[in-house]
Amino acid sequence: MRRVVSRIKNQELVKERHSQIFSAAVDLFSKKGYHKTSMKDIAEASGINLSYLYKYISSKDDILYIFYDQLHTRYKPVYQLTRNSDNQHPVVQLQQLISAILDVVHNNHNEILTMYTESRHLNPDSLMAVLSKESDMIQCVEEVIHRGVGQGIFSTDDPFMAANIIQYLMVVEPLRGWNFRDRYAFHDFVTALTDFVMKSLGVDEEKWRELCGMQ
Repeated sequence: MRRVVSRIKNQELVKERHSQIFSAAVDLFSKKGYHKTSMKDIAEASGINLSYLYKYISSKDDILYIFYDQLHTRYKPVYQLTRNSDNQHPVVQLQQLISAILDVVHNNHNEILTMYTESRHLNPDSLMAVLSKESDMIQCVEEVIHRGVGQGIFSTDDPFMAANIIQYLMVVEPLRGWNFRDRYAFHDFVTALTDFVMKSLGVDEEKWRELCGMQ
């Protein structure tokens, strides 16, 4: 399991400083990119003295990993809630998951875009940790689809592939938003994407809207 090694024992303080580092990295990475952002830049933007910065991290790679880890903490509760609600109708589960994740992505537009452009700079251990978290999120989507297939609600021969495609679609707004923004308000974008996913799984628009109380 990937850990950021800190010389500070107070974990609440470490958590606070890592949050400061993340906030500084968001702006710097989006403007300058990972390689052109120096440790001095991070120190100045975060308000943490450069010498003290190394008490909370051990390398620049730690900063990039913190960036990913902090983003994951914003996603994780949505997927956990989905896993805890497997007594719901699979269509309702999937609709609520899509809506909640798209909302997180919409509110973290720059962070998500930076995540996808800078991931190539992670070292192998950090990359494996990040991919493991991504795989866990995909597995959550796959579990919902499997339940739907088992109940005769969804139609797909490959729930794993479907889950991977759906997970990718969750970040299409920051990646392709320039082509959507003049045509869809955010609410309309969420509805259109949800309808696309449901139809791909064999559920028509009238059915999923009725089940989700959106008539």
